[in-house]
Amino acid sequence: MALLFGEPLVTFAVGRGKAAKQRYALAPLDDIVSELRKLPADISNKYQSRALKRASRPGKSALLGNVASIGEVTGNLYASVDERTKKYTNNRFQVPVSVVVIGFRRPVNAGAQKANVPAFRGGTVQKGPNRAYHSHLVEFGTKGRRSPGKSRVVAKRRVVLGGRIVSQRDRVKEQPANNPRGILSSLRARGPFSYSAGIYSGGRGDYPKDFIATGSVAPMPALRPLERAFKRSLPAMRSILDAEMRKGLTQALREVERRNRGNQ
Repeated sequence: MALLFGEPLVTFAVGRGKAAKQRYALAPLDDIVSELRKLPADISNKYQSRALKRASRPGKSALLGNVASIGEVTGNLYASVDERTKKYTNNRFQVPVSVVVIGFRRPVNAGAQKANVPAFRGGTVQKGPNRAYHSHLVEFGTKGRRSPGKSRVVAKRRVVLGGRIVSQRDRVKEQPANNPRGILSSLRARGPFSYSAGIYSGGRGDYPKDFIATGSVAPMPALRPLERAFKRSLPAMRSILDAEMRKGLTQALREVERRNRGNQ
């Protein structure tokens, strides 16, 4: 989630860097942008940043609320919600630009993972501030999962379909030697738990449920906390940004006048 001065002014995008795909955008405030071109870069960026930070607060609050409402296992996704600011001048509008980006902090190198601790006793999942590897899965969902194994061709034949001769293959899935029953389970990742008469118990509450499955696991739905936060907070961000930009421009012009008087 980013607020930009230039075109577009407020935008929602998913992805990383140049590969990010824009989904929604608002048109720029042309009158404000034209005035910003006249200001020194340091003064322009100062008041842009101030307006952006205030306007971005509803977006960040909405995202935190959406993540909290999903439920908590490790707290990694909630802890990764972050706000970053950047300033640059290399753009086609030739105007100093300040950017505030709100979203999930990208997992970084091994050095930043040293403060991690096990999320579950006896499990492999870690807990820490830079562990939102699953943010994409939560936003966009997953397909159904099948048990590990390889498929082997057991028969081949040539048939005529639609006037064309094509090859058909019959396959059989072979389970690995260490998992002959094709079991999928949360046992290894989240530590041991017990199962009896359809009831799981491991001291971790009801969300999400530990599981043992054979063959496949149903897909996870796309919860879209980031997109929903943007849509819900967009009117508030637009209103605050418009007011703060105009107020900031007035203050910036006064600061330019004071600087000019001081240089005389």
